[in-house]
Amino acid sequence: MRLSRGALRQLAGTRALSTAPSAQHAAPVASSSSSTPSTSSSSSSSASSSSATPAEVESSRPPILPFFPIPRPPNFPGKFRPNNGEYPTVNFVNFPYPLWKPTAAKDLPKDTVGGDHREKNQKILAAMTGLEVKELNDLRRMLIKQQRVSHMTKKGRMRGMVAWMLVGDPNKGLVGLGRGAAKSGPAAVDKAFYQACKNMDYVDRYENRTLWGSGKELRGKFESSVVHLRARPPGFGLFVPHSVHKVLSMCGIKDASAMIVGSTHLVNVTKCVIQMLHGGANPPGFGSGFSTAGKVENKGHGMRTKTEIERARGRYGVNIGRQV
Repeated sequence: MRLSRGALRQLAGTRALSTAPSAQHAAPVASSSSSTPSTSSSSSSSASSSSATPAEVESSRPPILPFFPIPRPPNFPGKFRPNNGEYPTVNFVNFPYPLWKPTAAKDLPKDTVGGDHREKNQKILAAMTGLEVKELNDLRRMLIKQQRVSHMTKKGRMRGMVAWMLVGDPNKGLVGLGRGAAKSGPAAVDKAFYQACKNMDYVDRYENRTLWGSGKELRGKFESSVVHLRARPPGFGLFVPHSVHKVLSMCGIKDASAMIVGSTHLVNVTKCVIQMLHGGANPPGFGSGFSTAGKVENKGHGMRTKTEIERARGRYGVNIGRQV
């Protein structure tokens, strides 16, 4: 009689789960401990095997996969109660004598699809900012805004998350703003932190507590938001709106006052304050806030050097003796 592959697999599976574990493990031990059989024993075994039925031959063979049955305790929670008084057993396959071993940790692939690349990004940030990995982990983080966004495509409405984060160090006078967009919230926050670290810069503080300058030097405009900052004496504190308070507290400014004229949009006010603290220019990609859509200036170019300004004007700069 010829059996199909499916019938053979089903027969092998029933044979593996029907064989008792004591017999399957005792047979190899007994055969290894016993001495070499004689010719008479081999002839008798061959005779007995020839006279055995196919069912007995199948039951005497070892299973394909070793397993170890564990009976369910009588006090197992649930409404199941056996009729014959025997509780079902749980079979642990590939135990206690495994046929294969799990892959060692050293042989596992290092870079997997969708893996966590935070350590790699931290090393890149340390090389770009000049800070150590421990200093990057000790930076203060403040998530100022997080919202759900969506855009229409031919596949439908594609949803995602956008996060804005402030990163800084009050002791060193560092502050930076970053924006991250991803399909999930945690991924957007990670991208925002990575971008904020790249945009982070030092802030000049008078006596390490308040602002430099006065009047128009502490007035900034970004789109429809106009912010007026003022330096204050020691012990005055931060008498500023909450959107400005977040930026000033991140960079270590303790005495200042501020007033917002026009739009109080959180992101625009934050960009305006950072633009003043960083010397009058936002990081690349943040824009300048006073140009129309479509111009190169709307994309932002960062703070220009002395050589770039001279090339744009077509003449050399003159030193007037004033140090900024």
